[in-house]
Amino acid sequence: MNFAERLDGLIGAVSPEWGASRKRARLDMLAAQEATRLYEAAETNRRTSGWNRRPSGANTDNARGRAKLSWAARDLVQNSKYAAAGVRQLVATLWGDGIAPIIVHEDKAIRQRAQDEWDRWAEGKVDGIGDWYANGKLSVREMIVGGESLNLWKPDANGPDGHVFGIEGEQLDTSKSFMLQNGARIVQGVQYGSDLLPEGYWLFDENPHDRIARMSFNSRFVSAQDVDHMYERLRHGQARGASWLGAVAMTLKDIADIEDATRLREKVQACLAVFITPAEGQGSPLGTTSTQEDDGPGDLATETLRPGLIGRLRPGEQVSTLNPQPSAVTVDFIRQQLAAVSANMIPYHLMTGDVSQANYSGLRAAMNGSYAMIDDWQQNEIIPMLVMPAVRRRMQRLYLETGDRRFLDVKLDYARPIRRLVDPIKDLAGEVMEIRAGLKTLEQGLGERGQNAEEHLQRIKQMNDMIDTLGLALDSDPRRVTDSGVLQAAAGYLRPQGDN
Repeated sequence: MNFAERLDGLIGAVSPEWGASRKRARLDMLAAQEATRLYEAAETNRRTSGWNRRPSGANTDNARGRAKLSWAARDLVQNSKYAAAGVRQLVATLWGDGIAPIIVHEDKAIRQRAQDEWDRWAEGKVDGIGDWYANGKLSVREMIVGGESLNLWKPDANGPDGHVFGIEGEQLDTSKSFMLQNGARIVQGVQYGSDLLPEGYWLFDENPHDRIARMSFNSRFVSAQDVDHMYERLRHGQARGASWLGAVAMTLKDIADIEDATRLREKVQACLAVFITPAEGQGSPLGTTSTQEDDGPGDLATETLRPGLIGRLRPGEQVSTLNPQPSAVTVDFIRQQLAAVSANMIPYHLMTGDVSQANYSGLRAAMNGSYAMIDDWQQNEIIPMLVMPAVRRRMQRLYLETGDRRFLDVKLDYARPIRRLVDPIKDLAGEVMEIRAGLKTLEQGLGERGQNAEEHLQRIKQMNDMIDTLGLALDSDPRRVTDSGVLQAAAGYLRPQGDN
């Protein structure tokens, strides 16, 4: 044991906290030395002198910048056409007309009753204004822009969880962040028990940034049983979410500034001006020269340009013109920056509307890459944090009303928003091949298009029965005719040779 270790032991006996801090500092120093030997990014030299590499924690970073980040994102969505389009397209792709739950249970009567009960409630005014799917759209949008959204559940006249009200993350009391007894804690308004499971949320009655005279700045505790909190977790232990626009906010702001400068340059270039300098003691040949010695507020002294300007100058005054030249790389630079932004949000052509350089292969590659992110967000955030808790609450209420515990055992599948095809003929041909090869089921294919497989097939059967009853022969009927117009022999519609 060396001297430093013996000293740490003596200090720890007198002050355990001081001794622990010394040991921690020594371990951090050793780790830094090891990292410096192994990684260039861990070195301290000229190349890394301006690099902010401070230690951080998920909740520490959020406490420092989450609020201002959400304010910046809201400003961009309000004033940047690219941010507004990107968020709208992302919401439409993630949520669309809604992620519809499909109840699954071996007992058909239980399945049908549960599905009917959910559909009846979800298609009503769940918050007094819109249905469940309208509330879900706002929740998804708020998660993207503000970083998180919360659903507050309240009872109605018939029982618990009858109404749901979406609220923004600003209503969480960030100032409440401290340790409680027995290992419990509050982290930026989210209270955890000693088992590290959420116990509840400290919420303001109103958004602190709304101008409401009766607003109270005292938050109140709301049990986690009445709140569904949706946000994207990027680190273990993260209590709250940050705006998805964080990584691209500065780029979007710079693009807006560049476009404003370019727009002003084009306006200046469009200004054709004529300057007249009369000879000493002579008036202007184009009209009477003003007898006023001082320029008024609307005269040339205001130093402004406008199209068609004719300016009269005093004898002896000279004029030099500013002739800005267009930059040949501005458009390419903005396009490259927008491509980088779209890589973090939604494909470039959807965010900008620019398909001038697009082709089928490029569009399909962009959409396929986007689908992977869409699956991630839907499966890991929206469904488990927004949709599934809502269905479970309604099934719990149905159990309380009927006393049948089977409603608590139902399983869930989901009909997601329809994914639009880049080229329907090519894309559908590939999908048919996947189904025929057994790589996916028809039910999966219908689910990807936002269809309930059982209901969809029932509608097909009803339509086929109607066609048969009316004695119709349609070219679109695959039971009778192939896609090339040939009668289907396997279905029995080709008569044997010699048969009258």
